[in-house]
Amino acid sequence: MTIEIVLFQALEDVKDLELPPGTPSSGSKFEDFMVQQLYQMLQQQGTLRIFPPRYTLHEATHSGLAHQFDIVIRQDKLTTIECKFRGKTGIDNLFAFVGKLVDYREPPRGIFVTTAENVNDNVFCYAIAHRISIVCSSLPPVEYMIQRVKKNTELAHRLARLQTRLRGKTAPNHLLVEWQNAYSRFTVEGYN
Repeated sequence: MTIEIVLFQALEDVKDLELPPGTPSSGSKFEDFMVQQLYQMLQQQGTLRIFPPRYTLHEATHSGLAHQFDIVIRQDKLTTIECKFRGKTGIDNLFAFVGKLVDYREPPRGIFVTTAENVNDNVFCYAIAHRISIVCSSLPPVEYMIQRVKKNTELAHRLARLQTRLRGKTAPNHLLVEWQNAYSRFTVEGYN
């Protein structure tokens, strides 16, 4: 199971916590909950290490500064996760996250998780352009959809191609439309 799938499934469970929006402690509780979910689901993979929440990553940077991330995981490579417990997510949150990532001489993989119901297309396009995975309730991660669809179907092949293209150099706006269309088909075929 991939990190994106675990995070996406955990987003549904966050609603049960009934955290009040707009309070700093809710954001910290959200981050702690996501770390707990990742640890429980992924600890069986053996080589996985999840650092404490709000971890300062001391790896070589261009600026000489160390940056704090909500969640840091070491598997084969470092993965950093930014969690936003908000009703609305602006692109500024993503700009700041990408800014921290690109400061590292060997940039970690980035995942941006938000509780926002409606993430605007600009956020998705910017994330795609910088190869950041977005996890939100409005558009499931491609990995999640791949896991759910029947194998060897047209939709399964379409999603596999999209997953590969998301790592390539195709224009982000085209990839977003492809992703949205795949999700529409996923829903129409009754997988949601």
